[in-house]
Amino acid sequence: MRSEYFESANSFTYNGINSLDMGLFITGQSAADSAAEPEIETVEVPARGILIQDNRIDTLDNQRFKDYEQKYTCCVDATQGRSLEELAHSIYMWLYAPGIEYSRLYDTYNTERYRLAYINSNASVSELAKRLLGEIEITFMCKAYERRLNGDKTITLTKAATIYNTEGFTATPYIKITGSGGITLYINNRAHTFKDVNEYIEIDGEIMNAYKGDLLQNSKMVTTLFPKLAAGANNISWAGNVTKVEIIPRWCRL
Repeated sequence: MRSEYFESANSFTYNGINSLDMGLFITGQSAADSAAEPEIETVEVPARGILIQDNRIDTLDNQRFKDYEQKYTCCVDATQGRSLEELAHSIYMWLYAPGIEYSRLYDTYNTERYRLAYINSNASVSELAKRLLGEIEITFMCKAYERRLNGDKTITLTKAATIYNTEGFTATPYIKITGSGGITLYINNRAHTFKDVNEYIEIDGEIMNAYKGDLLQNSKMVTTLFPKLAAGANNISWAGNVTKVEIIPRWCRL
């Protein structure tokens, strides 16, 4: 892969492909640290004035923030040996062919974290080829909360334990409970109860679903709130016939 030969160059990875492998390296990026804007809803109440509404489903939910733009200014690697039109076709295919949807966006400015983003640059292949003569700006729309890479590692528990969320924001994990029958999962002072579990059940608050492989299991959730990992200590235990609990925490921060 070409990225192996440009270790000192800044780059980004999107749709599983590094920009250096497409002949692009980063020369600059937009300052996005202050770009995240909170979603604030207000209501005017007689005799009380304007109040801020709290529309969170769960009191543990994080404040909602709007997506923000992340721009990378890039240049073409002059040694890549392809015509600009051929390179433009390859870049266009890389960025757009998988469809416009949130995908993981990594860059070399922050190697311990990534963002969920989608491409937001508008250009035809011919326009892209012209821009490649100089610098090209590639824009992504990013979700406000960035993810920590080690938050995607599975934590396996076979007995009660405490796991720590050091990010300061609530994490919405993926959890797989291996067991059967009626099961209650405890996280701090919250109880999450499931009925008639057969072998295992998967719970994902990010997509608001419980399932087993391809089968929906929402009807087996007795409690309505999905498990969350609050900032700080999370004491985890369970009741029922449980072999193990696997957690992908998805640690996040602004």
